[in-house]
Amino acid sequence: MQPHPALLKSRLIAEWLVLFVAMLALLIAAQQRDWVERFDLFLLDLEGQFNTPEIDPAIILVEIDDPSLDQLGAWPWRRETHAELINRINSYEPRAIAYDVLFVEPSNKESDAALADALASSNKVILPHSFAPKPNAINGEVPLYPLALLRANSAASGHVALFPDEDGVARRFELSRNIDSEVFPHLSLATLSVAEEKPWGGDTAPETVIVRYGSQGAIRSISAAAVLSGSAPREFFEDAIVFVGATSPGLGDRYSVPAYAGRILTGVEMQGHLTSAMLTDNLIERASGATTLALQILAIVILFASFWRLSPRAALAVTLALIAGLFAVAFLSLIVSNLWLPVGGALLAIVIAYPLWGWRRLASVSRFLESEAAQLRELANMPRAQSAEGFDVVAQQVALLKRLTKGVSGNLKLIQDVINASPDAMLVTDGDGSITMGNAAAESLFGPMGTVQGYELPQLLESAGAEFNEDRNEINLGDGRTFWLASADLDPDVGSQVFSLREVTELKEAERQRRETLEFLSHDMRSPQVSIISLAKQSDAGLAPDDRFARIEVQARRTLKLTEDFVQIARLTNEGVEREETELNSVIQEASDRAYPLARRKNMKVLYKPSDEPIFARLDAFAIARMLDNLISNAVKFSPEGSQVTMSLEPGGDENFTISVADKGPGLSPERRSQPFVRFGARDTSAGPSSGLGLAYVKQVVDRHEGTIVVESNRGEGTKFVVTLPYG
Repeated sequence: MQPHPALLKSRLIAEWLVLFVAMLALLIAAQQRDWVERFDLFLLDLEGQFNTPEIDPAIILVEIDDPSLDQLGAWPWRRETHAELINRINSYEPRAIAYDVLFVEPSNKESDAALADALASSNKVILPHSFAPKPNAINGEVPLYPLALLRANSAASGHVALFPDEDGVARRFELSRNIDSEVFPHLSLATLSVAEEKPWGGDTAPETVIVRYGSQGAIRSISAAAVLSGSAPREFFEDAIVFVGATSPGLGDRYSVPAYAGRILTGVEMQGHLTSAMLTDNLIERASGATTLALQILAIVILFASFWRLSPRAALAVTLALIAGLFAVAFLSLIVSNLWLPVGGALLAIVIAYPLWGWRRLASVSRFLESEAAQLRELANMPRAQSAEGFDVVAQQVALLKRLTKGVSGNLKLIQDVINASPDAMLVTDGDGSITMGNAAAESLFGPMGTVQGYELPQLLESAGAEFNEDRNEINLGDGRTFWLASADLDPDVGSQVFSLREVTELKEAERQRRETLEFLSHDMRSPQVSIISLAKQSDAGLAPDDRFARIEVQARRTLKLTEDFVQIARLTNEGVEREETELNSVIQEASDRAYPLARRKNMKVLYKPSDEPIFARLDAFAIARMLDNLISNAVKFSPEGSQVTMSLEPGGDENFTISVADKGPGLSPERRSQPFVRFGARDTSAGPSSGLGLAYVKQVVDRHEGTIVVESNRGEGTKFVVTLPYG
């Protein structure tokens, strides 16, 4: 027995949720325990490699290097030598001198006094200090200052403590360290203060910053021996910030730094890079833990939303986009705002989550394939022992399902072929009432099935501008067509249905014509016949025989005219038109000649000027002639005596020509103007009895020739009919 789809979906949701929570827990643990610290540091160094800053030219190094040791003797030097070096540098008028040598042990009074005098004389020297474990305590530390005499005569002091990152590389510096509510500034910060530079960051400066080192050897430097010998140029030191410190490899003041900075730097060089970074506002801050965690959680939320809502291919695209986006955010935040956003935790979670969820989806697909194959075996009548070939289990299941669905697809194609063979429009819906299938006739009504699938029938009818009459089960389209709707259950268990739309437009039209015919026979034809019978019985009436027979003749002719018009309309409706090559000038000229006797009785003229060149068209000459007779006779009938009727024939280009008939009569009544071509509609009887069949015949002739007719009529100004027909 296969699991119910709802149960499978619930289990999938639970697994998705468990994996989502597990990845969030992994993300938080990775950030708190620094599991991916080395990777984040690698990205940090990679950005520094492509964004190496320039060193501020105000920073100068005076190096205690190997040539200095060779000339001035082995380390440590006498305090008098340090004093002489400070005096020599001070004579060049620098802004500040950071002397990165720890003087924590006394020498002799004369030497210490000489160095103290040099410090006091300069009043620009900043001495370093370090920290030592707090005495008689398990934890804590205390500052390890230079000799009190030297500290008292220095301009300031600053700590030079370092704490390398997890990989042993020194990137971070404490601009200030707080011990028992006492703040100890860094040597570089104290140096900028003595140099009267605005402290970097002001009151909001962070305690710990990350240095983006310049390239190796980028700081201007000079040997201490050269300074003591007096060979150093004065302009080299003017208005400079001087750092003095050991650079000789034998003195051991060397630390590991990122590869792009040369891997190894001396302490004094590191102080120079730090000070330059503060001067150029190029220090890096680490984003707060809350900000970093929020960014990474957002990435995981987007990832898992794509797992649930998108296809595997789209989810893979989102996964790759998230990885690229996290790298981009990490680099852009450093480049644009000097803000370090470690994203290694999110990248680790993504790298783990995607294959886990992919495996979960693969397992679900495998179960689904097995379930579907079991059901399709029965539909395809395939023996249960029959299997399929494939590299692995999933490939075998896919091959088997492909074979089974091929048989089912054949059945579906047969159903589709049966539906397509129906002349009626047919639609098939699923259990939710949404349209899933339709035939070609349905597509001609509502458009391609691909655009209407998923619609329910009422929505489809509304989009097509159709109205549904539930009482009569009729669908009326805006173009005048009418369809009868029938439905049947296709699968009662599922709730699917099949709808059939049979067009009954002609039946409705035939029904309407039958009603009109009955009205015509009961009223228009009956009326003159009654008059004839009445006149025939009035043998002893006051009418003279000639008058009575004249009236009988009028009514008989009226009956004959009605019958002829009705027969011609019926013939045209049933048989259509018979086209043949016809010269139009002759047709219109003959119509004008036939109208002459009628026009003469009212002292009227029927004017027509033929075109200079013959005009030929493929049309039914008899139908066109009768159409013209109806238009001309109406024009003469309703025009005043002594007026004229004008006809014209005009070529309309390569496709159409135009025939017009205009009179000077009273114009159509408002009722007739709204529907001039309706059979048995509103009629003007001011010029005698009228049934309206003449104009109805005109409209049918125009429609059968695929043309158009326009009526231009103003009350009291006459009427003009403009007929536009194709050449054939």
